Amino acid sequence: MAIYKGVEIDESLTGLIQHISGVEVYRESLLHLQGVWDNLSLLGQLSGTGADMNGTREAFQQLTGSLLNCLGRETLKKTVLEMKSIAQVTVDILIRNLFERTADIGFLATDAGIRSYLEGLNGEAEPSLAARAKMEAHFHEYVRKYSVYSDIILLAPDGRVVAKLDPANPVTHSRDPLLAEALTTRASYVETFRPSDLQVNEAAPLIYSYRVTDAKGAPIGVLCLCFRFRDETDGIFARLSNQEDWAVISLLDATGRVIASSDGWHVPVGAQVERVLKADWSVVRFGGRQYLATTRSTQGYQGYLGPGWYGHIMLPLDHAFEHTGGGSLGRLDPAVLAGVMANSDLFNPGLQAIPAQAEQIQRVLNRSVWNGNVRHRADDKALNPAFSKVLLWEISNTGLKTKDVFERSIGNLHETVVSAILENSRFLASLTIDIMDRNLYERANDCRWWALTAAFREKLAGEMTEAHARDIAEILSYINGLYTVYDNLLVFDRQGRVVAVSNPEQGGLVGQLLAEDWVRQTLAPRDSQSYAVSNFAATPLYRNRPTYIYTAAIRSPDEHQVVGGIGIVFDSAPQFEAMLRDALPRDEDGEILRGSFGVIAREDRRLIAATGQGLAPGDELDIPEEYFQMAEEQSGIVAYRGNYYAVGTCPSRGYREYKSETDAYRNNVSALIFIPLGKCDQQQAGRAEPPPRPSLASMARNGDGNGIEIATFHVAGQWLGVGSDCVVEAIEARGITSVPGVKRNLFGYAMFRNRVMPVINLAVLLGSEAPLSQASLSDKQIVVLKDTQEDNHIGLLIDQLGDIPEVPADRIEKLTAMMGGEHQLADSMVKKRDSEPSSQMLVLLSVERLRARLQALHLQAEALSEEA
Repeated sequence: MAIYKGVEIDESLTGLIQHISGVEVYRESLLHLQGVWDNLSLLGQLSGTGADMNGTREAFQQLTGSLLNCLGRETLKKTVLEMKSIAQVTVDILIRNLFERTADIGFLATDAGIRSYLEGLNGEAEPSLAARAKMEAHFHEYVRKYSVYSDIILLAPDGRVVAKLDPANPVTHSRDPLLAEALTTRASYVETFRPSDLQVNEAAPLIYSYRVTDAKGAPIGVLCLCFRFRDETDGIFARLSNQEDWAVISLLDATGRVIASSDGWHVPVGAQVERVLKADWSVVRFGGRQYLATTRSTQGYQGYLGPGWYGHIMLPLDHAFEHTGGGSLGRLDPAVLAGVMANSDLFNPGLQAIPAQAEQIQRVLNRSVWNGNVRHRADDKALNPAFSKVLLWEISNTGLKTKDVFERSIGNLHETVVSAILENSRFLASLTIDIMDRNLYERANDCRWWALTAAFREKLAGEMTEAHARDIAEILSYINGLYTVYDNLLVFDRQGRVVAVSNPEQGGLVGQLLAEDWVRQTLAPRDSQSYAVSNFAATPLYRNRPTYIYTAAIRSPDEHQVVGGIGIVFDSAPQFEAMLRDALPRDEDGEILRGSFGVIAREDRRLIAATGQGLAPGDELDIPEEYFQMAEEQSGIVAYRGNYYAVGTCPSRGYREYKSETDAYRNNVSALIFIPLGKCDQQQAGRAEPPPRPSLASMARNGDGNGIEIATFHVAGQWLGVGSDCVVEAIEARGITSVPGVKRNLFGYAMFRNRVMPVINLAVLLGSEAPLSQASLSDKQIVVLKDTQEDNHIGLLIDQLGDIPEVPADRIEKLTAMMGGEHQLADSMVKKRDSEPSSQMLVLLSVERLRARLQALHLQAEALSEEA
């Protein structure tokens, strides 16, 4: 343990706790109250109040340390989890994108048009202008679909540039080592991120390259796809940060060098930063400033781990814990929010125990003050009785203020935790739909580009033979081997009849006539940018399971007519599940948070995909429909199958051209992430708050001797009182022994001053039917009354001690037995004045009538014993 401004704190919080503003605010409040306690303790000793506050002071001081440590740990945990999530998403979402690029280069390098162009050079230094223009137009057509590329460069084996997309790129010849690597590698692609003469205007271009071979497999050139790296990372950073955020998100290479930054002025590209690889977080120094930092390696995608990059986030330490909680809670149903706050599983057990500990300390303090007031009339040892009484009230009020600081701090932290969970659910829903849109963007591109495959166009334009069909099937199989997100690829003719498939298990589809509406849409004359998508529905093309099928028309070589189409069957079941699982919240060990689940759903609440809860595509999710029809990302709390969940929802917004204003395709779906918040029927722990106290407290400080002191207490929803001269003291409700055969209104017997004392359960006498066990006595107390006739004591089991006001004698009105019957326990009431707010009148119990009731209970017990 370490010491921070007089408070013991965890070693893990050293150097951090002074930056956690909420902790500092409560520390200062409690420190001020500690000074008040010291003064009151001294005054108490001087005045002889008889109230020992040393134990209370020490207990509150120990609890202060527990509170500040819990607040610090919880705040740090919340901040680090948010940082880890953002760092992980930063690298993983980019790696998903780059996986698609590795497939692109592999397929485009086999393009018949590119191969034919290189073969047509016949060793010439330069291609004809017409041939080069045609090839560069081919590249342009490709980038119209795959807009993630800034340039496509085609090189001869000697490094001559024979075609390129970007006319502003000055390169004409390259000596980059990637050329030799691409010509000889046994891998399926070459991935290069460093300075290159292929893109002199980029500090470090990301280039995917591979060799182009002739029909015999001999290398005849190298194709390079230049990825729009900065454009892509800027888009990722924009989605993950905002202007009010102090965090700097970056991508690091394997050595810890910054290769992309959300704030280039703050953490510039090229800077070397300290990676945090062996812990969840660390405090690091950069540019003369301290940061809370975390680093995450990629989880990979389809076995692809990328170039060895890391997601990294740095948060200036002096701004790391500025999050304010509760702002998103105001629009929630108060009853639902109260139910969530009552969930003991949602918060740290140590944190949960603090309010109960503070309550217990306050209960002991209140009893000490209450007993001190009771003793004033019988035992006048105080040097100044009026002053002592005022001092006792100040002691009690200071205890309440101290307890209030604990409760407010815990309450604010609870609100912060719930608010953070809501924000996390919204963020993860946004992430899910972003992953989905990015993935399906690639599907829309794939079908359109593959539809331009020369072999497909030529063979469908002529008479289809078995040999032609086999050739098409081989090409489809090769493509499917590169792009593993598809269950099957198929080509159909202008009548909609299946010509070939990529998946041998689906060979039975060959020759079948497709009659679905998407086939008609595909075969309708349109340009090369057009595509069609099936509804998400069960189809024989996916073994009667629901999926999307993306299609594009295949046109004749002369572009005059549509000769068929290509359909790509998305393997939706595992792909959508993987998207959802990647976005689900994680615990501190990196495991999916227990009880959380995610769905992708349509506006009609029908599911496209789901994880957990036994949900399946096509099911209807029974939560309010507003969550499926939001115009923008939102979060809220819903009750579902007996549990409360924080649910974040985000509608599909598209990616790049996909679902943009230039794209005719629309499909209104949303992603929803559910994070458990506890059982719906869980009730707030502890007893209900008592009703307002009778309006007598203002007289408690008079001490003028012209009234009668009334000791008040609360039980079973009612405030009662008894003359203070009848009270000995209040004690803890423990050590009570139950006796078989007696009625419930005599709870049992307890030892008091070495004598057996009966304890009456007043709640039963007041009509309460709730059973009371020994275990439930922890928050009960016993008011000990004098029984002068029997020279003994009577104990009253009560819930809470109240004030001890001095009430004018003319306000006390006697009650006759005729008014209440022989079983009436009260003998008088305190009358209300017209000026006092409406409340119950205070009922004053009679010791004599309580004794009579006890005697009746004893007689009943003896009678039962004789009958037995």
